[in-house]
Amino acid sequence: MMGILAGRFGAALPVLALVGVAITWGITFTVVDDAAQHLSAADLVAWRFGVATVVLLLIRRPGRPPLPGALRLRAMVLGGLLGAGFLLQAWAMTDTDAVMAGFLIGTLVVMAPMISWLFFRERPTRAVWLGAVIATAGLAMLSLHGAGFGKGEALTVLAAGFWALHLVLLARWGRASHALELATVQTTTVTALAMLVVVIGGLRDGGRLLPAVPADTETWLSIAFLALPATAVAMVALSWAQARVNASKAAIILALEPAAAAATAVVLGAELGPRTIIGGALLISAMVLVELGGRRAGIVAGPAVGRPQLVAVGRELPAT
Repeated sequence: MMGILAGRFGAALPVLALVGVAITWGITFTVVDDAAQHLSAADLVAWRFGVATVVLLLIRRPGRPPLPGALRLRAMVLGGLLGAGFLLQAWAMTDTDAVMAGFLIGTLVVMAPMISWLFFRERPTRAVWLGAVIATAGLAMLSLHGAGFGKGEALTVLAAGFWALHLVLLARWGRASHALELATVQTTTVTALAMLVVVIGGLRDGGRLLPAVPADTETWLSIAFLALPATAVAMVALSWAQARVNASKAAIILALEPAAAAATAVVLGAELGPRTIIGGALLISAMVLVELGGRRAGIVAGPAVGRPQLVAVGRELPAT
């Protein structure tokens, strides 16, 4: 009996890990929204991922085998995609609010099967096409301001696209046995990318070449939350759990992220109008529909059967 209970609890751990990641990342929208008022996007991302990288390096046990060269290169690619998404999100938060951003980022669950179709020739099902239509309706309810699509919303949807591609590739390239090393290389790459943006901005404007130092305790606390539970812990948990949870479960859990973002904003005093409620409900419905529509496992998360190859420009990257 104890063995059965232990087995069931062990099987639930990856699910619980993804729930924790989704809820934590949902909360970060409000935290980033506030911190972005005090730091530039590149400064915020550099501090967040720089601190997280230091923590991950400190907790790495001596003697662990290094990542194979091919896997390290893939982790750097994943980090570049992740960094582009986080920079875009931080820029977007100066022009949109946490509730809107949370729901828009959630569209990555609908984008992922489309990306798999383009890169891996995996044809979307009818549920995916229907989900795309519903998600488009949700975007219209949430984000159309009069005659046009706002800058903040556009940057957020672009960030979702980068993160969708990151999830697709992580499902195929990730190795649970190297979760810590994969997370460390990714956070290091994001830090380097953010630092590069800081340097380019400084050279262009004749200003500083290093991230600005936060001037108040509140901003430091925001960075601590973003760097520790929301990045260092979350990245390791994500790399580990996505190798153990099938696609449907993982993506439905990801749909908790925009809900957590909205709930956090409401608790802190934000008001949800009818359009926000209807639009958010449409987006979450689209996410769940896509995952319950019979799509093959491995597109968004979880072990990829046969580890299909990614068709790159002019060549293929073999699975390891």
